Amino acid sequence: MRKNASQLLQVLFDRKSIRNFKTTLIADEAAEKIVEAGQRAPSACNLQTYSVVWVKNEEIREKVWNACFAPKDIRKAPLLFVICADVRRLIKVLDYLGHDHCLKHGQGYALKLMSIIDATLVAENMTIAAECYGLGSVFIGSALANKKVIEALNLPRGVLPLTLLCIGYSNEQPPIRPRWSLKSILHVDKYRDMTEKDIESFLEQMDFLLDKEGYYRKYSGGKRAYRYRNHIKSKTAMKVPDKEESEIIAAMKESGFFLGEPL
Repeated sequence: MRKNASQLLQVLFDRKSIRNFKTTLIADEAAEKIVEAGQRAPSACNLQTYSVVWVKNEEIREKVWNACFAPKDIRKAPLLFVICADVRRLIKVLDYLGHDHCLKHGQGYALKLMSIIDATLVAENMTIAAECYGLGSVFIGSALANKKVIEALNLPRGVLPLTLLCIGYSNEQPPIRPRWSLKSILHVDKYRDMTEKDIESFLEQMDFLLDKEGYYRKYSGGKRAYRYRNHIKSKTAMKVPDKEESEIIAAMKESGFFLGEPL
């Protein structure tokens, strides 16, 4: 095992999302190092199809926060990054080389999907780097293909916002949140479906531990009766996503991230 590897592993195991930040400022040098650490993430074919927008201007920050319905305690985070899949920069290089590339003709859908993976890996590296600085972080997924975010940041075609990454000093000390058991997500040689007993055991654990923390009451004002099983139902309800999904689809199409969209 490499020197200090056990300390890094402990950082990974101790990480949890922070939703209440102090307003303490963070030096630009530290912020830049966090983004640099993001760049060291794996990149498919080393195409580096991602961009990070550091939102510093207060007026633009407010537009982005509002577009993503960010709670007030999260808005205190001094560092606000928008993580983007970005095939535009690759296209610029290919055009410079005079190459008649696949993206120009509505092909290269795998490249667009891989750019989303690239950007996600960058975001994860950044969260770990933030932890190493003693900082907390949280992702806000409502930035995904959000047209108001695209407009606020003047993102051109070929650049798709995926998530906000909010970083700052924690103003809370939440417990480690529960996860599926290792045996439930680690499959050896072939996939194994969950039994009803596995599912009920998982739901009972999630309900008990999140209720013990007061998770839903703390962050959303939910009633005590609201549990994890209610949460996953609400996130997958039919009545809500129709409009949201149509807006996401439209934004992805306008950004050129749909199959057959030339860039």
